[in-house]
Amino acid sequence: MSPLPERRAFTLIELLVVIAVIGVLAALLLPAVQSAREAARRAQCANDLKQIGLAMHAYHATRESYPPGYISGTETADRDSPETGPGWGWGAMLLNDLEQAAAINAANFSLPITAPASQTIRTVVLSAFLCPSSSGAGPVVLKDRSGNTLATDLSAGQYVASAGQLEVEEFPAQNNGLFYRNSRIGVRDVVDGSSATLMVGERSRNLADATWVGVIPRARVCTNPRWAIRDCETAKVMVLGHTGPSPDQSWVDVPNYPGAGADDFWSLHPGGCNFLFADGSVRFIRESVDPRVFSFLSTRAGGEVVSAGQF
Repeated sequence: MSPLPERRAFTLIELLVVIAVIGVLAALLLPAVQSAREAARRAQCANDLKQIGLAMHAYHATRESYPPGYISGTETADRDSPETGPGWGWGAMLLNDLEQAAAINAANFSLPITAPASQTIRTVVLSAFLCPSSSGAGPVVLKDRSGNTLATDLSAGQYVASAGQLEVEEFPAQNNGLFYRNSRIGVRDVVDGSSATLMVGERSRNLADATWVGVIPRARVCTNPRWAIRDCETAKVMVLGHTGPSPDQSWVDVPNYPGAGADDFWSLHPGGCNFLFADGSVRFIRESVDPRVFSFLSTRAGGEVVSAGQF
């Protein structure tokens, strides 16, 4: 009977080499997996904006204008007078065109957003307005300047409409973009060309809260407590964003600007933000874009000449 062959075990050195190789392969693979996941999230955001664009144009086809930035009365005829609501925003106006029949059936846009009868619509979570790359989850809590709670269940969103260059808080009733309070801007007003005019862009919750629902009068929204810049604005910036410059802001806040305030555009996509343009196209604008070009894109009739190769 022949002797059994000698069985040789792994040495400690060989085991350590195998572990090291596996570690190196995992280190190389993980960034690739993360990159693939982010590419998918970015594509989903772009698709959300594409659907919003189709809804915008469907709304325009029946009403000959884009929806208002938000709807609200004021206490006096002065356009800077305190707002009285009801406050419903452009996103709420699009519910029918986004095929959200259940939500639109629950809506009564003559009632304030905070009314008990408005709870169903203000709390519904709509994936069409949520970018998967954004940080944070759950409803938005809003308080007034004195700290009194006005809402604890406002549905969040990560897409805000472009008001133009001017600061949203300072120019609520008029701006040089497509959306502002009670606006009725149509394609006829987009003199600069629909392919060179911003319509909607991203704002991640790591910067500040936003919503598709609308504006609650007297409410305040601030930048995220972890954000480097502490900035508090009236709640109208939750549905609208701007680029600058403005009389009180001589600079332009490009996408993902480190010094961004609560009324700017920001995403967690590396390098920039997705934007919907007035022609229905969706493009990724990099944070390295020329600030003047980005500012020009926010005006509807500024007369600036911008080519597609510049952004």
